[in-house]
Amino acid sequence: MKRTTWLLMLVIMALAAGCAVTAEDHLSKLDVGMTQAEVEKALGKPEKAQCVRFPAHDRDYLVWEYQMVPDSGPVCPSEGAARMVTGVVTLGLSEVAWSHAKTKAHWVYFLDGYMVFAGRGFDCSSPEICSINQDNLAGAVCRK
Repeated sequence: MKRTTWLLMLVIMALAAGCAVTAEDHLSKLDVGMTQAEVEKALGKPEKAQCVRFPAHDRDYLVWEYQMVPDSGPVCPSEGAARMVTGVVTLGLSEVAWSHAKTKAHWVYFLDGYMVFAGRGFDCSSPEICSINQDNLAGAVCRK
């Protein structure tokens, strides 16, 4: 009986520790040329939509932003005793908090309604990197 109890506890701890879904897992669902509707079906509604221009580019990209767990670093199995204990105590619900605390912005880029690229987002606080043109956003497109 004691052995069965320990085995059951180990199974519960393994299930509670869980694995976070990474950005690579999400972005692997996308293909260049997908429509906005297809991307939304694959990833859900974006958390933010904005027009972004990069230096040396003559147009704004419509960028949809999603918060995702980056691919770097251990996200599975559990990252330590504290994570495992909280996972067991909360029956796995803490995994959501652990993984969300590590999320970073990931962008999906569109031109003329079609996806052209997806990857890690940028900090546009420096115009040498990019600039956000919110005034250029007209519904689901960026004005030319």
